[in-house]
Amino acid sequence: MKKVFKKGFKIAVLGIVLLVIGIGAWLGWIVTTLPDAKLIATYRPEEATEVLDRNGIVLTQLTEDEFRIWVPLSDISPNLQIAVIATEDDTFFRHEGINYKAAWEALKEDLKKKRYARGGSTITQQLVKNVFLTKEKTITRKLKEFILARRVEEILSKRRILELYLNEVEWGPGVFGAEAASRYYFDKHATDLTVAEGAMLAAMLVNPSRYDPAHYRSRLRHRQELILDLMQVDRLLTREEYEQALAAPVVFRYEKITAQFPISSESCHLRFLKAGLTELNDGARLYQAGHKIRTTLDAGLQEYLQEQLAQISDRYALNRPPARNDPPPGLLLVQENNQILAMVCVWGLEESTQAVERLKGLEPDSPRQYQVVEPGRVAWRSLVTRS
Repeated sequence: MKKVFKKGFKIAVLGIVLLVIGIGAWLGWIVTTLPDAKLIATYRPEEATEVLDRNGIVLTQLTEDEFRIWVPLSDISPNLQIAVIATEDDTFFRHEGINYKAAWEALKEDLKKKRYARGGSTITQQLVKNVFLTKEKTITRKLKEFILARRVEEILSKRRILELYLNEVEWGPGVFGAEAASRYYFDKHATDLTVAEGAMLAAMLVNPSRYDPAHYRSRLRHRQELILDLMQVDRLLTREEYEQALAAPVVFRYEKITAQFPISSESCHLRFLKAGLTELNDGARLYQAGHKIRTTLDAGLQEYLQEQLAQISDRYALNRPPARNDPPPGLLLVQENNQILAMVCVWGLEESTQAVERLKGLEPDSPRQYQVVEPGRVAWRSLVTRS
């Protein structure tokens, strides 16, 4: 009996030793395969290139899968910053990368439900996950996230971490960062967000698809109210500010008649403009470089011309998708002093003639010239004044 016991004891001890060695080797592997956290010091996410008119007005963006416009933290409204911190990580300015209490509560809930049901991640953890890791839900990734979060907190200030996070995080399909989200949902800069709008964007972060305002407005509104209440309880808002935010109307981009920032449903001439600028530059890099390309075009004149030509054909109406997909035979260029000020697509000789006659008739003494050319013959380089 003693021999059996000793043998069993030896096997148990050996098993424990092997387990410890295995865990040690696994942890060692995790540490040795970690990305270099120091890279975060120079990290800058890819962002869209903006095309501007002669007065600095945004005409369009050159972007691929991710629409992002980088802005410093000072250009992101405190209303959004506070709402995001209150919602995503209320201990952000007190922890060193990890909220151990929240992590423990999340672990208990995951074990209870036998699945990854709750995150418990801090803003720092979410940042390192987005920058360095994948979204796979595994213990290995979580441990890497813990270690990297602690290291990043030693490298960057809290304000820098928040700045990176607010420029990196996803706010919907292809919409990344606070500035892009502000333009996409509210047609305004991130610096101009109200308390109500900041709470609305913060409400979307947990799951942008589930809280898409175009489809789940009431659900989003309910979560916004919870966040405003939380901000009041945490004394981030006074009672008066809380009540004002609750009562404040929130108007989304899709509810507006005209838009300040073009995001989608681009007119025909902008599609040719983007193609032409892409030809002039390294297309793939241009779409991710965050450049500002200033052109000779005049957004105000362009809008005026489209309003006038809409009386000829509804395909010139503003904020409408292109009326037809077949390529136009020509572009009507409006020029002055050898500079292209505006352009519109034209289909057929009759429409071209009507468009030129109407525009000339509006300002018979104007020095502007009107010329119809094939899209491939436009001197796109002459449009660019600075990039």
